Amino acid sequence: MPMPSPAPETRRLLILWIGGWLLLSLGELLAPSLGSALFVLDYGALFAGEWWRLPGVAGYAFGHQPFPGLAHLFFNGLLLWLFGPEVEALYRGRRFWRLVAATIAAGAGLHLFLHLAVGGPFRAPVIGGSGIVSAVLAVNAAVYPGRILSFFGLFRLRMLSFFLAYLVLDGLGLLFALSGRPDGVAVDVHLAGAALGWWWAGGCQRFDAPWAGWLRRRRQARRRRQARREAADEAELDRILAKISSEGLNALSRGERRFLERRSRARRDR
Repeated sequence: MPMPSPAPETRRLLILWIGGWLLLSLGELLAPSLGSALFVLDYGALFAGEWWRLPGVAGYAFGHQPFPGLAHLFFNGLLLWLFGPEVEALYRGRRFWRLVAATIAAGAGLHLFLHLAVGGPFRAPVIGGSGIVSAVLAVNAAVYPGRILSFFGLFRLRMLSFFLAYLVLDGLGLLFALSGRPDGVAVDVHLAGAALGWWWAGGCQRFDAPWAGWLRRRRQARRRRQARREAADEAELDRILAKISSEGLNALSRGERRFLERRSRARRDR
């Protein structure tokens, strides 16, 4: 797919990411504790009383693995470069940064919940803007699901399919983490960003949930059964009334009397 020029807010976010990576990399040489305080989310350290790490609760999304690690920043930056301008076209200026802030909060909130409720791999520190990237992909998939992505001319994929493949990989990572075999990736933060971005762009209104068709069929079947019961009751009522007309009330059986009483109660309760 063509390489678009980043929109202003996307460019600013990329600059923040590069700046955060440089500060964290230099901090590894000069002041490791300062870099981790600003750019690493570590609830374990916070709960141990290291309150100077509090900026990392938001700053984690602006740091990436320090030098010599480049792949983390490169791939997040590439995806933001490619898909960020489309999001910024929808949410300009402060609206873009509100989405970014909400994504950061969602990732930190879910990681806190899993840290407390599950522990294990979710006690590991978190760093990186992958949650923001997940939200950006989710917005693109919700608003432009049919857009065709071409990967170096080798194969083509719809935007929604690309996003779903991304979700499947993160979902597998979450299952492995829950089973005690984490891969070192903060998949919970990824999934929180994806869910937030999908909701933010109205994906829940644009698309039915996977189980919506099943629920719709259940409701339709219930309505058909109700209609058949009502039709059968009406036919039975007509038969009983005809019997009363021809043979009198005393000719009714016990079951027919109960049926009339039930119908009478149903009418009173309406």
